[in-house]
Amino acid sequence: MDQADRWNDLYRTQRRAWRGVTDPGELPFPEGSRLLEVGCGNGKTLEALRDSGYDAVGIDFSEEAVKACRELLGDSAEVMCASVLDMPFGDDSFDGALLFHVLENILPEDVPRAVSEIARTVRDGGCVKVRVFAAGDLRSEKGERISEDTVVRGNGIRYRYFTEDSLRACFPGFPCGDIRTVTESTRFGASRSRIEAVFSIRKCQHTEKR
Repeated sequence: MDQADRWNDLYRTQRRAWRGVTDPGELPFPEGSRLLEVGCGNGKTLEALRDSGYDAVGIDFSEEAVKACRELLGDSAEVMCASVLDMPFGDDSFDGALLFHVLENILPEDVPRAVSEIARTVRDGGCVKVRVFAAGDLRSEKGERISEDTVVRGNGIRYRYFTEDSLRACFPGFPCGDIRTVTESTRFGASRSRIEAVFSIRKCQHTEKR
């Protein structure tokens, strides 16, 4: 069973797998920007983006996630089942993109292709806001460890946990205007930790680096 099937199972059994109100945080995009959310899941972040006045499009490689997203946002939602490794959009289709907890689930060898697709579909001068789980997060020790930074949880879903350096390494040639690790304590005394970063799309610089 591949990872898309695993996620389909999750969303099939837990339609509202991620509950509560999503706070996308401070966003680097001008009001009214056309944005792509990669890995839109059940639509929580996409809903917040639309409510904030952005022209937001969502993709997810899980068909069940897309169904859940449409149940939340209605048939008018611009959301489709697609992989970040091969996106159905033309060059320079978006002013920016969001990847919230997506890179964790991509094999390291596939990350360059995913980043290349994002750079292709976001216009020059746009940017990408990224959010990933950080090394040291309470969930980083839950599951079967298959590499130094990756575990497979009991449901078969694979998660990679990042440092700021390993996240930067995913975007070679793209200036990082802001990166920070956010750690929050739970009521049980454990820590949830994530990294947030903004990378600028500079296509000429990226071309030269490659």
